[in-house]
This record gives sequence, structure tokens and C-alpha cells, in this order.
Amino acid sequence: MRIFWNVFLFGAACLAAPLPARAASFDCGKARAPLEKAICADPRLSATDEALARAYKTAQGVFPVPQFVRDSQRLWLRAAPICVRDAPGACLVLFEERIAALENYLRARAYTNYGKDYSHESATLLVYERDGVAWLEWFGHWMPDAYRPKPYPDGFIAHDREKLAARGAGFFLEQVDVSLSIEEDQIVIEEPGIMLTARQGPIYGTYARVR
Repeated sequence: MRIFWNVFLFGAACLAAPLPARAASFDCGKARAPLEKAICADPRLSATDEALARAYKTAQGVFPVPQFVRDSQRLWLRAAPICVRDAPGACLVLFEERIAALENYLRARAYTNYGKDYSHESATLLVYERDGVAWLEWFGHWMPDAYRPKPYPDGFIAHDREKLAARGAGFFLEQVDVSLSIEEDQIVIEEPGIMLTARQGPIYGTYARVR
């Protein structure tokens, strides 16, 4: 499923320190938001939240484009509070999945068309293996809201991933049937490319490896 998150700006303190954790990020006696209360009430969720904070800090220190990690965390933070409305255990699953995603950043091959000087207006591509399956993940191509345009970070970011399958000497994305070649130092996505939205258009062309 292709997801386009609506982004809003968190305070600098929120992004400097990851999600609130019992031991490190906030006083449970002052918890007000439903997710904060859920973290304080569940020792397992609290421990997982602390593990998430460590994973985020590590990813920011290791990934060659730290601002990418920061922006992807912002999107996750935007969606995370909704988990308290779901079935019991949903927040724990969500936190564990985010930890797995951050750990993917540590070992993924990263490709951009902007070098290491992060640009939210371009795409960042990741190639990694998870559970024996090869994936291509993309993130970026920000656009303002059509009805209430405001400067970045308000607006929309494209974020999705697809399984990679072999095709001849190259690869293709199973769900969108797009061909691409993955070499040691670059990815080349063939036209017509990966369609994001009608407004954002497709991504295609050459992306150089930055790690």
C-alpha cells in the first residue's frame, strides 16, 4: 500500500529526543496524551520505547544522511499516537516495527540524486534484505498541500516500499512492474518510473550510492 503522510512540525525537543520513555524522556506523573499514558502503564511498552530511542540515536549517528532519519522519524511520530485506538498490543507492534525499520537503515544500501546534502524535494532510496526478501524503499518528493499550501515541513511526503524480483540481468518491482538496474555504485530506474501521485509524478533516472 502506498502511503502519503501529512507532515507537521514537532518541537525541536521532540525530535532531539525520540518518543517519550519512562526513564529518559518524560515524567510519567505529567503524562497527558493517551500514548504517554499507555507507555507509563505498560512496562513492556515502556522498555520497547526506550529501545526505540536507542535505535533512533544509533541510526542518526550511522546513516550517511542524518536528516533523512530525522524526517522519517517525524512521519512515524505523526502516525504513532493512533495506535492507542486499535486492539490491545497494537502500540507494541508499531514500536517494534519502527525499531526494525531503523535497524534496516544501519545495513541498507542508500542511494540519492542529491549526494549527502539532504533534499526533501528529491527521493532517498534504500535497498535491503528483510526476512529473506529484497526490498526497495523510497522516501521524499515533498509537495505542499494543494488547498492550504505552507512551507516545508507542512505538506506531503511519499514513503513506500516494494519487493524486488530478478528480471534478466536487472530487477523489477513486483507490484508496479517497473524495471531497474542495481549496480555497486548506482540504481537506474527506467522510465516511466515509479508513480507517486498525479501531482508528484514519477521518480526515475540515476541515483548514486552514498553508502
